[in-house]
Amino acid sequence: MQEIILYAILTIIIGGLLYSVLGKNVGHGSDNNSGGKSGDPKDILDSFMDRSRQADKPAPQKPTFIGPAAEGLSQIAASDASFSLPQFLDGAKGAYGMILEAFAESDKDTLAALLTDEVKERYFAAIDDLAEKGLTQQTDLARLIDAEVVSAEKNGKVGIIRVAYFAELATALKDKDGNVVEGDLDMLSRVREIWSYERNLKDKNPNWKLSGVEPQTSNNPDANGPDHSPDT
Repeated sequence: MQEIILYAILTIIIGGLLYSVLGKNVGHGSDNNSGGKSGDPKDILDSFMDRSRQADKPAPQKPTFIGPAAEGLSQIAASDASFSLPQFLDGAKGAYGMILEAFAESDKDTLAALLTDEVKERYFAAIDDLAEKGLTQQTDLARLIDAEVVSAEKNGKVGIIRVAYFAELATALKDKDGNVVEGDLDMLSRVREIWSYERNLKDKNPNWKLSGVEPQTSNNPDANGPDHSPDT
């Protein structure tokens, strides 16, 4: 009895499938694309269930953004389907520490991969100036408190995102003997600064590069230390 019911159900399903492909050349020798196995009730049932699962899948949702940067972020996401704001912010947080460290250590190779040409020239000039004076810089990033997007825009093919960083750090200049001549590594300052990143949204390279550094503000103006990141 169960087998009779099963084949009755399969007969209904098969009838529905044949109805859905009316007008196609079904079951006529070598023109049949079924591969010779579609007559198996189990294969037909599997095919039917696969189609049903595909129909149940929701359409992919476009990312939604809120806040003052929402419109610009939406334009960037529309031009680059792979754009993810959480991933961008994770990268921006990592880039902040890497760039501060690379600048302090005069690591031009690392900076070249993270900066646009214009910003790279500004950083390289600052590094060369310190070297000519026989000075080295040390920057200790105690902690990155937060990073948030404050604005975004799309200019032609280029996406531009401005990030406000809140950090606690100390910086100082040392002479060739290691003596501190400016700043105080024992005095932390809480700073806020805005960095701009840009990327050609049509470029296969997914990396964003630093394209601008605005003057910082600090809760400790008396620290009187050197600039840990050159303004551009």
